Amino acid sequence: MRAVSQSVSRSAPDPAAPARAPLAWVEIAKGLCIGLVVLMHATFGLEAALGAQGYAHAIADFAQPFRMPTFFALSGLFLGRALASGWRPFLERRVFHYLYFYTLWLLIQEVIRFPHLGGGTLTGTLDHFAWCYVEPFSTLWFLYALALFSLVTRLVDRVAPPVVLGVALGLAGSDVASGWHILDVACDTYLFFYAGYRLAPQVIGFGQTMRARPRLAAGFTTGWLLVNGLLIFGIVPTLRVATVADAPLVVLPLGALGVFGVIALATLLERSVAGPALAYAGYRSIVIYLAAFLPVAVLREAMVRYGVPLDVGTASLVLTAAGILLPLALERSLRSTPAACLFVRPSAALRTPASLLRRGRTLLDTASVAAVSSAAEAGTSVASALGTPSVQRGGLVPAGAALPLALGPRES
Repeated sequence: MRAVSQSVSRSAPDPAAPARAPLAWVEIAKGLCIGLVVLMHATFGLEAALGAQGYAHAIADFAQPFRMPTFFALSGLFLGRALASGWRPFLERRVFHYLYFYTLWLLIQEVIRFPHLGGGTLTGTLDHFAWCYVEPFSTLWFLYALALFSLVTRLVDRVAPPVVLGVALGLAGSDVASGWHILDVACDTYLFFYAGYRLAPQVIGFGQTMRARPRLAAGFTTGWLLVNGLLIFGIVPTLRVATVADAPLVVLPLGALGVFGVIALATLLERSVAGPALAYAGYRSIVIYLAAFLPVAVLREAMVRYGVPLDVGTASLVLTAAGILLPLALERSLRSTPAACLFVRPSAALRTPASLLRRGRTLLDTASVAAVSSAAEAGTSVASALGTPSVQRGGLVPAGAALPLALGPRES
C-alpha cells in the first residue's frame, strides 16, 4: 500500500516502521481499510464455499461505502509531490512503480492458478496474461488503477480543478455499467482520488484538527458511524438494490463522509494500544494486498474440507487475521534475501523502462538532426548519440508509504 535500515553501533529501530508523528493517522487509516478489505474477501469467499452467512457479513456491508473512497483519497493525498517533478521521475514513482508489482504478482498468480486460467494450456495462459493489461486481473486491479489514475491526473493537471471534479462527479453519479471492469470502477472511484489530490490541504487540516481535539474527533466518529449504519441497514434495504454500490445517490455521500469518518477514527486510535499495530499494517499495506489471497485461499479450503469448530462469522475473522499476519511475517523473513523483490521494488526495475523511453526519444532526436543536416548540406553525415545514464544495480527502492491498497467497490 521500504527504506533499508542502516547499521549503527547499537540495534537501531526499523526506519520503515512509522513513528508517532503528526501524520501517523494516515497510516492508521490505511491499516483500517486494508483490514476491512481482507475481511470482505475472507468473509464472502468462506460464506460462498459453506453456503451459510455469519455476522462478519454485516461488518463487510457496513464498510462497503467507505473502503475504496478512503483508499483512493489517501492515494491521491501526496500526489502533488510526484506531479511537481519531471515526467521521468513521475513515471518511475507513480506508473512503473505500480506496474512492477502488478506484473510480478500477475506472473505469480498465473503460475499458481495455471490449471484454472487460460484453460490450463500454455497458449491460453499467455493469452490471459496479455489480456490482463487490457482488463486487470481480479484482485490486482487496484495497482493498475493507481497507475492509470496518476497518469490521467498528470494529463489533466492544467485543466481547471472544478471542471475535472465536475466531470468525475458526473461519472460517479451516473453509475456507468459498460461491462469493462476497469472503466466502471474508474468512473466510480476517480472522483475520490482526484479530490484527495486537489483537496489535500483541507484533508490534512481536518486530520490535524481531529488529532488536536480528541473530543471533537470522538463526536464526529460517533455521528458518522450512526449515520452510516442507519443508511446501510435501514434505508438501503428499502431501495431494492443488491448492494449500496448500486445506489449512487446514497453511496457517494456515504463515501465522502466515510473518508473523514475513518480519518477521525484513526486520530483516536493513534492514542490507543492498537495504534502502532494498525500503523504498521497501513505502512506495509502493499504486502498484505499482494499476498493475502494465498493464506486466505489455503486456510479456507482447509476449513471447508476438514471443518472447524467455529461459527461462520468467527471463522471469517480467523481467515482475516491470517490474511494480514502471514503476509507480514513472510515479508519480514524475506527482507535480507533476494526474494525481498516480491515486496520491495529493485531500482533497476523502474530505471529500465525510463531508460528505454529516453533511448527512444534519443533515436527520434538523432533521426531529426540527420534529416535536417542532409537537407542543408548534401553528402554530410551526422551522427548523434545521447548516452543513457548507467543503471545502479542492486539498490532497493521503498515500495512507498503512500500506497494504500485494496481490492474494489465492485468486488468480484
